[in-house]
Parts: sequence; structure tokens; C-alpha cells
Amino acid sequence: MARGVAEACRILGVDRDQVKSWAYTFRDYLSSSATPKSGQPRQFTDADLFVLMHVAMQWESNPDIESIRISLNCEEHLDNDLYRRILYAHTPILQEPPEDLDETWRSGVFLNGGGVDEYLTLARSYRDTADALLDTALKSHEPRDWAYPVLFAYRHTLELYLKVIGHIQELTHSLQRCVELVEKRLGKRIGTPIREWIIEFDSIDPGGTTFRYADDPAGTLSYAEYWVDFHHLKHAMGLVFQAMDEACIRG
Repeated sequence: MARGVAEACRILGVDRDQVKSWAYTFRDYLSSSATPKSGQPRQFTDADLFVLMHVAMQWESNPDIESIRISLNCEEHLDNDLYRRILYAHTPILQEPPEDLDETWRSGVFLNGGGVDEYLTLARSYRDTADALLDTALKSHEPRDWAYPVLFAYRHTLELYLKVIGHIQELTHSLQRCVELVEKRLGKRIGTPIREWIIEFDSIDPGGTTFRYADDPAGTLSYAEYWVDFHHLKHAMGLVFQAMDEACIRG
């Protein structure tokens, strides 16, 4: 993320003249945008600000410039948790895309109005998330703490898959309704036990809100009790999504 001089001043807690002075003195450690040609705006990258934070931390009334340079050469400013926390405290979650953003950037995601490339891609992303959450829950030996996120992710995955298979445009979150529309399009009933497992989710969460809130009155959890074995859930969802992937391939 690129920041101007004013933002750099707020982060570093110094005035513009001090920032410009540091940028000149330690220009060998900064990007070209932080030391631009005359008439061009000065822009600091995150890496630039880590350098300047390190300088600020070492700065005294009679600073030892050479000592600061040595510590920068040793890259003591990199991977510094304190500097990163300071920077993140002044960083919005939704940022302007970097100018050099490409497929090599692996630390985040590029969001735009188009969403994911395909609806099916989104369904599979939620499936991967649900699987990862479930595996973590089992490893934690405290699956109760993970239950609602796991069940929400699987339930939403089911809805997305059904809407892909059934080409469903109707605004509904009902899995029962989605099943009916899929069966109407395919001209046949979804097989056992896959259909029953899907309908089970609908019976306790008919509107897609039961696992989003702790006290949703729409589902049956407010007056019924159930046991969900996570090993069985993983097995069942694996079979369900395997069948759904095959249905997507057949079109």
C-alpha cells in the first residue's frame, strides 16, 4: 500500500521536514517512489515505512547515523512484530490495489464487482473451508467450539452446489426448495442417502440462519437436541459433494 508524506507523518509521529530528511539520509534503503525526482509526489511503500520506523526508534538528539545504517544492513527492521503492528494500526482492510499486483502476490485476494470467476468455484471454496474447519475441530479435541462455523460452511456449500446443478435463479435459501428444483431439472429424484442428508440440514436450518446466530428461532434447535459425529459428517459430506461434482461435470 502506497502512502503519502502526510500519512507517513501520522504513522511515525513526526513532522514533514523530519520525514523528508530521513528519506534523503537513508535513501539507499528506500524505494524510488519514496525518493522521487523533483516535482513528483513522494509515496512510501510498507517496506519504506519499516525502514523509517526503525530509524525513528533509533533516533536521538545526536543520532549515530552509521549505527543505524549498520542495523538496516543487518535487516533488523524486517519481520519486526512491533513495526508491523504500528503499520497495521494505520492500514484499512480494503485497500487500493497495488500497481504491481499480479499472480505472484499470495498474501491476499483481489476483490472486484465480478466476484469469483464461476459460481461453482465459490461452492468449492466453501467446501474446502468447511473441510479445513472440520479437520481443525477434530484435531483440537474440542469440536463443540467449532460446531457452528463448520455446520454453516457445509450448509452454505450445499446451497451453492444445488443452485449450480439446478441452474436456480430463484431467491431462496431453502435446501428443500433447491432439492425440488434440481429434481425438476434433472427429471429424477436425488438418490439415497444423499437426499436425506441434505434434507436433514434443511430441517434444522430452513432459512440459512440457524448456524449464523446463537438464538435463531427459525430452526428446530430451539426445541430439539441432536448429536453430530464429526467423523460421520466428514464422510457424509465427502459423498454428497463427490456426487454433486459428478452432476456438475455431466451438466
